[in-house]
Amino acid sequence: MTEYKVETLADCLEEIKVLFKEHWDEVADPLIPLNPDYDKYLEMDKAGITHTVTAREDGKIIGYHVSFIMPHLHYKQSKTCFTDIYFISKEHRKGFVGIRLFKFLEQSLREKNVQRIYMGTKLKLDIGPVLERLGYKPIERSYTKIIG
Repeated sequence: MTEYKVETLADCLEEIKVLFKEHWDEVADPLIPLNPDYDKYLEMDKAGITHTVTAREDGKIIGYHVSFIMPHLHYKQSKTCFTDIYFISKEHRKGFVGIRLFKFLEQSLREKNVQRIYMGTKLKLDIGPVLERLGYKPIERSYTKIIG
């Protein structure tokens, strides 16, 4: 049975790092090597800005959603969740593990009086239809360009 919970990033970062390589291999741009600023993540965690939800099976992390909660810079009265990363290991994508992770995330954010969630999806692994089924609305498309 899968267990979902809110954890501090400091308490689960070492376990999440185990999945980072699989996550990066699946969705990232190989031109820029993976090199997370863990010190900055932990600094934001200590300041209460990060919000980490984990999915665990038999105590082992099989998925995560890491986001930042803060007032929106355009709407300072709106407590907003900005998704940074989320991932479910390939062997655990059957059934509703991801759906339940997102629903647990939403409930945990309601408890913190968050008004809005921003969440993107990679075109390489587009979960837009899943997000739309959960009530998310597409609002923009982002572009990137390597210039150096």
